[in-house]
Amino acid sequence: MKLIAVILVLLVLTFQNAMSQELNCRVSINYSELSQTPTPVFTALQKDVTAFLNERKWTNHVYDVNEKIECTVMITISEYNGLDRFTGTIQINLSRPIYYTSYNSPLFTFKESDNKLVFNYIEGQPLEYVENHPTSNLSQVLAYYAYIILGYDYDTFSPLGGTEYFRKAYRIVLNSQSSGYEGWSTADNKQNSRYNLIDALLDKRFESLRLGEYYWHRLGLDLVPKDPESGRKKMVEALKYIQRTERSRSNSLIVSLFFTAKSDEIVNVFSASQTAEKNEVLQILKEVDASNYTKYQKISNSN
Repeated sequence: MKLIAVILVLLVLTFQNAMSQELNCRVSINYSELSQTPTPVFTALQKDVTAFLNERKWTNHVYDVNEKIECTVMITISEYNGLDRFTGTIQINLSRPIYYTSYNSPLFTFKESDNKLVFNYIEGQPLEYVENHPTSNLSQVLAYYAYIILGYDYDTFSPLGGTEYFRKAYRIVLNSQSSGYEGWSTADNKQNSRYNLIDALLDKRFESLRLGEYYWHRLGLDLVPKDPESGRKKMVEALKYIQRTERSRSNSLIVSLFFTAKSDEIVNVFSASQTAEKNEVLQILKEVDASNYTKYQKISNSN
């Protein structure tokens, strides 16, 4: 009987642990730019990055399997010294399921095109991360983006709900600024650096955009399947929040990131609107995302 009880306890703990992790990240390592013959190290790197993101508990909340946050991480390797030194770039994509549908709404796409991702990795040595203590640059970068992903996702479910996780990402930036690696420092002077991203997300002048994320998703898209008109009205309000942000800080990184993720979705949603709503939306979009305005004109041309 004691043995059975022990087995049951272990099963319960295993089940709880399997349900506790928050992320379901698909990781890819692209090494097509390298001239040398691929080695097993890239397979091991992909496996270890996947485990680091998906098997670690990042919050105090318990997630069911169907609640895990869907995201992708792609690391493109441009240089490898054949031993332990890698150079490349990283891209993050995040989506959010919409209630009562099978649709996943694109939420965040970010590529560090201006920064080199430089890190050391040795096959067989697990990636370590201790909160508030600098570890390897790869671990710091991955933990930073785990918290960015969580922050974006939580912002869509409650007003400014991701602040706790954005603050954790900011602490990683502070702990990494003396490392000498690109992307962490205020002196990098590159718009899409890790520092600039988190600095904007925690800037009170950008809170209206973050509130717009909540209105767009939780009050808008989640309602559209059952009440399309009411849902779209909330999404118009979301665009007005973003317009407020753009007026206070024009050409900002996170406003640009919003429309990078949402431009196609905007066309699809508001193509079903009545003429007055279409005109209102187009007037806002012409101001806040002029570069995509040709695309948005499809809204007025739809029936």
